[in-house]
Amino acid sequence: MLRKSLGIDIGTAQISICSSDEGLLLREPSVAAVDIDTDEVVEAGNRALRAVETHPDHLRLCWPVWDPIVKSADILSAMLRIFLYRAVGRTMLRPQAMVAIPCDLTEAQTNAVEDAVLAAGISRVHLLETPLCAALGVGFDFSSPVGQLLVHVGASRTEVAMIFIGEMVNHMTIPVGGTQFDSAIIEYMRRRHGLYVGKRTAEQIKIRIGNVAKSAEEKTLDVKGRCMKTREGRVVTISSKEMLGALMEPLTLILDAIVAVIEQTGDDMRADIAKTGVMLTGGGLLGGMDKFLDEVMGLRVRRAANAETAVVEGAVVALSRL
Repeated sequence: MLRKSLGIDIGTAQISICSSDEGLLLREPSVAAVDIDTDEVVEAGNRALRAVETHPDHLRLCWPVWDPIVKSADILSAMLRIFLYRAVGRTMLRPQAMVAIPCDLTEAQTNAVEDAVLAAGISRVHLLETPLCAALGVGFDFSSPVGQLLVHVGASRTEVAMIFIGEMVNHMTIPVGGTQFDSAIIEYMRRRHGLYVGKRTAEQIKIRIGNVAKSAEEKTLDVKGRCMKTREGRVVTISSKEMLGALMEPLTLILDAIVAVIEQTGDDMRADIAKTGVMLTGGGLLGGMDKFLDEVMGLRVRRAANAETAVVEGAVVALSRL
């Protein structure tokens, strides 16, 4: 019986598990349902969300990734154990895994991740930075002496990396991602329309009309929230054209990070970027973000076809090349 080889992407909002022979096995919210009295993890992922809705007096939600990871290592391990069983079932031989990790983790956080994955039932753990996993997942040729620029936008951070022959020559991580886009929409609705909306509503606005390309089709959406003055419910109609203004601040921070990495790169690799362009990956990408960056920077910017799963698919590739 062969030992299974897995790629694991433990994201702030989503966890993905992929195998070398079966492809994507699991992609669910990285959340656990924890018993209020015993602190025991009773469910994970979508089932955890439903469990807390059903039993709000007995269970609480915990999102253990990444910032509080040292304190929540036990919860992370228990959550991963549930996910691994859901993905591969019981096996005679414990799987080995390549785990994608952000570039900015501390040594303590890195050790905590490795310990948590081992405790969850993995026999051997290898760690690789998220941009390199994403690069393998989208098909970057690590043997080619050509500089390639990758931007990975996750839920809580964006990682920009200049990659050359399988190594990150320059990279930068900023605390901007899907969560910050939601917060920017909440602030815009408060400031522009005097309306308070929650995180779920902001996320729906982002998903349904949050296209930031100037050439995007005009769409409108009726949004219900609470009036900041009267505290009563009110509905306002917003347009997709407003989204560029609402999201400009976090978009500018990402743009600045891309420019900073390019400026730190030598002339030869900057010439490579002019030819190869920029690749975008990540579940936090906005609609039309590739076109927005293309228009602003004057470089060819592409959104990977497998943007949301590139990291976990690349982790499997990396494991096979060890």
